[in-house]
Amino acid sequence: MTDPLVSVAVPVGVDRAFTYRLPPEVGPAPPGCRVLVPFGRRAVVGVVRAADPAEAPPDRIKAVLGVLDAPRSPALGRDALELAEWMSDYYLAPVGEVVRAMLPGLLTRADARVACLTPEGRAAVEAHRVGPLLAGDVAGTVDLGRRPHLARLVEAVAAGPAAGVPVPRLLRMKPALPRPLALIAEACEAGLLTLAWAEERAARTELHVRRTDYLRGADVDEAELQRAVGRSKQRRALLDYLEGVASGEGPVDEDGWIDLATVRGPFPRARQLLGPLVEAGLVVTEERARRLDPFALSAPEPSQAQAPTEDQARALQELGAALDTGTFRAALLEGITGSGKTEVYLQLIAQARAGGGGAIVLVPEIALTPQLAGRFRARFGEEVAVLHSGLTPAGRYDAWHQIRTGARPIVIGARSAIFAPVPDLRVVVVDEEHDPSFKQEDGVRYHARDVALVRAKAAGAVVVLGSATPSLESFHNASRGRYLHLHLRTRPTPRPLPTVEVLPLAVHRPDPRSLLSARLKEALRETVAAGEQAILFLNRRGFATGMQCDTCGAFVQCPDCSGASMTYHLGRNRLLCHLCGYVASVPERCPSCSEGAMVHGGAGTERVEVALSAQLPGIRVLRLDRDSARGQGLARTLERFRRREADVLVGTQMLSKGHDFPGVTLVGVLRGDHGLGLPDPRAAERTFALLTQVAGRAGRGDRPGRVLIQAFAVHHPAIEFARAHDYRGFARRELEQRDAANNPPYGHLALVRVQGPDERAVQQRAELLAEGLRARADEPVQVLGPVPAPIARLNRKVRWQVLLRSRDRPALRALLRRLRPALGPGPGRTQAMVDVDPQNLL
Repeated sequence: MTDPLVSVAVPVGVDRAFTYRLPPEVGPAPPGCRVLVPFGRRAVVGVVRAADPAEAPPDRIKAVLGVLDAPRSPALGRDALELAEWMSDYYLAPVGEVVRAMLPGLLTRADARVACLTPEGRAAVEAHRVGPLLAGDVAGTVDLGRRPHLARLVEAVAAGPAAGVPVPRLLRMKPALPRPLALIAEACEAGLLTLAWAEERAARTELHVRRTDYLRGADVDEAELQRAVGRSKQRRALLDYLEGVASGEGPVDEDGWIDLATVRGPFPRARQLLGPLVEAGLVVTEERARRLDPFALSAPEPSQAQAPTEDQARALQELGAALDTGTFRAALLEGITGSGKTEVYLQLIAQARAGGGGAIVLVPEIALTPQLAGRFRARFGEEVAVLHSGLTPAGRYDAWHQIRTGARPIVIGARSAIFAPVPDLRVVVVDEEHDPSFKQEDGVRYHARDVALVRAKAAGAVVVLGSATPSLESFHNASRGRYLHLHLRTRPTPRPLPTVEVLPLAVHRPDPRSLLSARLKEALRETVAAGEQAILFLNRRGFATGMQCDTCGAFVQCPDCSGASMTYHLGRNRLLCHLCGYVASVPERCPSCSEGAMVHGGAGTERVEVALSAQLPGIRVLRLDRDSARGQGLARTLERFRRREADVLVGTQMLSKGHDFPGVTLVGVLRGDHGLGLPDPRAAERTFALLTQVAGRAGRGDRPGRVLIQAFAVHHPAIEFARAHDYRGFARRELEQRDAANNPPYGHLALVRVQGPDERAVQQRAELLAEGLRARADEPVQVLGPVPAPIARLNRKVRWQVLLRSRDRPALRALLRRLRPALGPGPGRTQAMVDVDPQNLL
């Protein structure tokens, strides 16, 4: 009897199905179970699919090495598998990559087995060390003298720790072993080794790191530092980040240590990057007790449901009726800023919990997680799980396990929280649904809002898309009756929307250091003198947007990207490329003309913070951007401002939405037209939404608020409609333009991008793809390009792209399916990929 065949989703970037044999001795493996399978020279963890296995020559079908889940408790349920298959088909992504995104990292490690030496193995090693001629005198041992590769393998395990050697380490031995997995299996069969599974649940400690004083500071010998760090720019960026943290720019404990979970936010490969830094004496590490949630500061006071306003009561009645039917319903909850959308979420989820159901709440920014999680914990206590990038692998696994078992049936988190295994999912909330950060921009390029709709439809759950400035796609769907359209037009307390004044920068010339006009500076003084707080918004972090030569005018550019300039960060005294992470010291003379001195260009949030402290003595200033607030530092900054330990909060779009600061009566926008010049059809929509959202931070307490927007393009529709708080007017005008241009929501887009190190190879492949698309495209599909991407070079890779546009989604989908085999790696080390429903064309 032949072994049954199974199709396995292998977490690799190869877009095809993989078929394996399922030997009887490894046990049953129904769909959704994790299995360990051989893949090339290594073993990887995959997930058994429900699909039929693909045909393959019998001699090439390998056997499953082990089953990691109990048959009755697979890692992925049937609904999750169906969602993974849909995502793979819709976003043209390898199904194994989709599956990996759905599971905690500890459950998808490549090979968690440990090889241990048996007594027979030790006897064989000792006999081999005596010499091949005497090995046969040791009864019952294998003669390793005749098997040099087997001898190297067993010797390596014998030389390792008593607890055993991880199998991946054996696979990386130098020189490489031939057919290492087969060799390990042979050693086990001969009784020389045994294999055990490493414990999935890691110890309750977390690696902490700290920058040493060696080669530290702005005046260090740059050449010596580069020799110590090596050529990796990510390693150099990590070192500079740790130096900035040690200087007070980020979250450290009383001894100056920072946990690896916080570091892993900006540097996902932090553990691999740290090795050479530790070896060079630049960084030290230590195992210390880990926090379950690096953003949680203290347990919130319990809260009770508030009496709803008339608008809230109407929305809750309609949503509750949809919930009672147990069928899928999508609703757009459009509410002005401060109108109480969160209270609607809380009371709807309370109704779902009363019936035993669970809920997922998605937020776009990790900056929103602490405050929202605090409100939910105050209402639901320990039923709330928080998922975000700051969790350690063990912490993420713990949360996943508690969610799966029903111990924490309410989940709050960013994009990937949509995959949380909530039993009996009844409600899905997408807060600030318009936000572009719900779109994953690399790997599996999915949109969490759209995935939420698909998942909720399969579960028969209610989806609430909440926003003061809904995306035009959602507004269009609600206007056509596809979504239930609910409105919150008033605030729970009689607080009017803030007054908005636009200051033309052509008239009100700003201070070059603080970027504040005299009018805004005076308003700031008045606000602080009255005992109130202010927010200053500038969507550019760093001290200066660039360093410019005072002789020839050239900017210091990143050598690996085509951005206009690198950004100068004062706290680190370094130039940083915000596109690829390249870090460089500030040159003494201009790299272009070798004569001029380098001066600061346009200001960023760091420079505004410094200038305000100097120009307005006595005013307490805090800054909130990705450089200043990571891990607990983020929550502490928000909490300090909420407790009025600062008068002014300067920040980027991290503070533009979701935060409730009752003391804020003034919001100043330093460059309101900053994003309008981008070559992207959504530029005006994003600018309008950003201005409306940040304006909504003012006047949420007892006192009325006001907003001052500085801009050059004061007559642009995005700014004029934002000044009037007129979302409907902006939406109608923008939809007319979208309709004429066949852009979403009337048309559908897909962006095909080719990138690689060689410009000619990239261009040739892009032209071939475009030619093939035109030959296969039906009449409704437009093929535009190929052209260089607006950011033509990123991280040493040249980028070309082709835009597909069609009002007929099925025609576009058919063309994309024909394109799929041509994606992936190609000649000249090029890589072709597709972004379905792109949110960013840069």
